[in-house]
Amino acid sequence: MPVSDDDLAHLLRRTEFVVRPARLAELKALDLTTYDAAVNNVMDIGLNGNPALPAEFQSEGANGWEQYVDACSFWINAMVTRPRPFLEKMTLFWHGHFVSGWWDVGKGFHMMQQIQMYRQNALGNFHTLTQQMAIDRAMLVYLSNAENVKGSPNQNFARELMELFTLGVGNYTEADVEAAARAWTGHNADWPEYVYTFKSNRHDYTNKTFFGTTKAWDGPETITEILVTNPTKRLIAARYITKKLWEFLAHPTPPAGVVDALAPAFAADMNLTNLVREILKHPEFYSVTAKQGLVRTPIEYIVALCYYTGLTAENLGVSWRAETTGQQMYQPPNVAGWKPNAYWLNTSALAGRADFARSVTWQLRQNSGFNNLYAMTAANAVDYVANFFGIYPLSATTRTALIDARTSETNQWWAATNLLTMTMLAPEFHMA
Repeated sequence: MPVSDDDLAHLLRRTEFVVRPARLAELKALDLTTYDAAVNNVMDIGLNGNPALPAEFQSEGANGWEQYVDACSFWINAMVTRPRPFLEKMTLFWHGHFVSGWWDVGKGFHMMQQIQMYRQNALGNFHTLTQQMAIDRAMLVYLSNAENVKGSPNQNFARELMELFTLGVGNYTEADVEAAARAWTGHNADWPEYVYTFKSNRHDYTNKTFFGTTKAWDGPETITEILVTNPTKRLIAARYITKKLWEFLAHPTPPAGVVDALAPAFAADMNLTNLVREILKHPEFYSVTAKQGLVRTPIEYIVALCYYTGLTAENLGVSWRAETTGQQMYQPPNVAGWKPNAYWLNTSALAGRADFARSVTWQLRQNSGFNNLYAMTAANAVDYVANFFGIYPLSATTRTALIDARTSETNQWWAATNLLTMTMLAPEFHMA
């Protein structure tokens, strides 16, 4: 069966944040007898060139808050404008998986360089990415490996390496954590610059038993054992990452058999490009469950607003407004990162979105913006605004509710203003 326009739109929403008409037309011109050509197109991140960090993120800013504001704007604008925004989507995934926090790390340019490392490895080899993450300056500070020394081993990084980053709960023992912590002693970074340096006088060279093997384990060897050498752990890690990527790109409950089908090939090569390509080509990815299965995260919501309105991250005040929606940029709530769906559907977060939508409305209404709605019927006005925000056609329930609200408002100025806000809060605009 040929790939449908609905399937292409779904693919673009999940990989490029929104459905850009030009991109949809580009995909429709491909060979659509299978999903291969469309998936290869959205994954062609080479078209982004080699995006580098601006000079201001190569060193510590004179004003930490101003640097944070600029960092928020830089990343949101990249998500909106890159030729292949999927690279930024995957970078966001790794930021929420291998977590560090801007204000916890204390040096914003270290966080920006960590994000850049994720960007450069987002679709590369998972073993390589994990090794680079382990000695990244922001991570060394965030999970305390910067101060992990023999005689007083710190278990923070060793524990999260297995519990949250590679294996999941139940696939290691406390003895494995202790051994890994000792193995990572001496892999440090000293104040003030926290440049990774191996300090041999701080390293525990004695034997340690890790996953049943006793030897003088060194830190990076523990990652290689999990992701390369030990076939049992390698498959567990492959299943863990496959499931997490499926939940990020498709929906939170992969059907029986999906992970079973995808994980073995990933375990064989740890190639993230190959794994993601197979996820995006899988028939279940285009099921009704998948198409209706994810709520936009606040960051994705903001990216969509920037794209459809033409407003920039600076215009929207993303650096401070995003926090009210529940997702502060560069600052996950804890080392477990952000969760999908219900995590965003609470009173506080939804109130934050409503406040955000209202602030966007005021900007759209400047200089007589959307005064053309005054002359339209209620139904035509609703369809016009829904099309503006990329969610046309609306469901019958949403469309009827918006038409009724528009009809009940007698003041034309308020009718247009409230319609804009309500459309940004429609269920369709919250769906990824």
